[in-house]
Amino acid sequence: MANEEITGEQTPKTTGMSLYREHEKIPFYRRMRVRLLLLITLSVFITEIMVFMPSIASMQESWLEDHHQSAKAISMILASSPEITLSPNLQKNVLTATDALAISIVRNGEKINLATSPDLKQVNETINLPDYSETKALLDSLTTLYFGGNNILLLRGPIEGTNIILEVTVADAKLRQAMIDFSWHFVVISLTIAIVAATTIYLIVHELLVRPLQSIYTNMLDFVMEPHNPSKILVPEPRRDELGMTQKRISVIESELQKSYAHQKHLANLGLAVSKINHDMRNILASAQLMSDHLATAKDPMVKKIAPKLIRAIDRAVTYSQTVITYGRTQEEAPKRKKLLLHSLVADVLESLTLPGSDQVEFVNDIPVDMTVDADEEQLHRVLTNLCRNAVQAMVEREDGENLQNKLTISGHRIDNMAIIDVIDTGPGVPAKAKEHLFSPFQGSTSRNGSGLGLTICEELIHALGGTISLIDEDSGGAHFEIRVPDLPSHGDERQRSEKTHQRNDA
Repeated sequence: MANEEITGEQTPKTTGMSLYREHEKIPFYRRMRVRLLLLITLSVFITEIMVFMPSIASMQESWLEDHHQSAKAISMILASSPEITLSPNLQKNVLTATDALAISIVRNGEKINLATSPDLKQVNETINLPDYSETKALLDSLTTLYFGGNNILLLRGPIEGTNIILEVTVADAKLRQAMIDFSWHFVVISLTIAIVAATTIYLIVHELLVRPLQSIYTNMLDFVMEPHNPSKILVPEPRRDELGMTQKRISVIESELQKSYAHQKHLANLGLAVSKINHDMRNILASAQLMSDHLATAKDPMVKKIAPKLIRAIDRAVTYSQTVITYGRTQEEAPKRKKLLLHSLVADVLESLTLPGSDQVEFVNDIPVDMTVDADEEQLHRVLTNLCRNAVQAMVEREDGENLQNKLTISGHRIDNMAIIDVIDTGPGVPAKAKEHLFSPFQGSTSRNGSGLGLTICEELIHALGGTISLIDEDSGGAHFEIRVPDLPSHGDERQRSEKTHQRNDA
């Protein structure tokens, strides 16, 4: 059979499921809420580090000031009585009390050592406390914290109300240890503050921003999967900010999309209904047009005059059938089943199949004369007519050879309460691409001029009878369609089937 390009499209549910799968593939660390929490925590921690640097510098400056102040009282006493000389034991006690290695004063350019430790080493750095800038204190604090512990510092500062300069020599080991203890306390406090602040900020941002955005995102996925469901339209929150306005706008858009979707679906159903009628009407009109052609060749003048009018009337009937079809009614009527003699029905189908080139096809009615089928006569006639018409067109239109035998055979048999009908032709067969969407509307056409509805109609009508229609793949070529129609079960059959079902369930 000739081939037609097959194009598929995704349904809203398929699209929605693919979006859900994409959402599930997002790693945990890339989720917006996780990244937001990490960024807030990092921001708070960086802020704490920036606070730590001036804090550690201030702590060092306070430590140096305290040690310098602790030596002032003793220095004032000793400076007031120059004749007093401290014994080595007393100097040791003074240095221990002030946590210093040496204490001296400078008065009128003269330096006087009040107390000196025998462990005093060379001074590494002199710090003039009145001129100690914040920048210098910051740099010194970081140096002491990371590289200190073995240096000797000389602290110089005036004694208020006098012209005396007090010099106190200290080791930075205890300063560094104090700075380390301060840092650990600061880290603990900072982490606590960071966790509390980050959690609080996250909860606020989550409530104001993340949760509404996630609600919008989830709603969009649900709406894509079921655009026809009114409950999937976003319900805006009672808020007056930008997100509240966004939710209201999305709700309006989804409502309009739902109306548009319903309208488009109705139009599609209407188009499908019109196409079905038009498709079957073509089969009926084909015979009428051939008879009209014969009437046009008649010698009777009256017949010649009426024939064109008859053809135009038939064309108008097709047009009217497309325009007056009830809006949206796409379902076939319920089948009116009865016992039919299949041989007679097939004979009527083959007899009415007057198509261009049908005289080149050999028709074989291989149905047993007494074979019956439980079906709707009109609907089964439509099914067989569609299949036979497709087969004849495929054999007549093929381009693989003109001397091949064109044969259409309809055979049948019964297995228990199942009637099986086989429609077999010697045409080119069904192309591979057409098999993928063989029974899909507008997609399963096997003819260049086909609408893709013939097999769809056949499947719908056979399913209404509780049967099946399928394409049987054969290596001999041609197309082989098998129709299975079960008999309508009687009340006795239903009772027997129900008993068998209960027996299987009990077992």
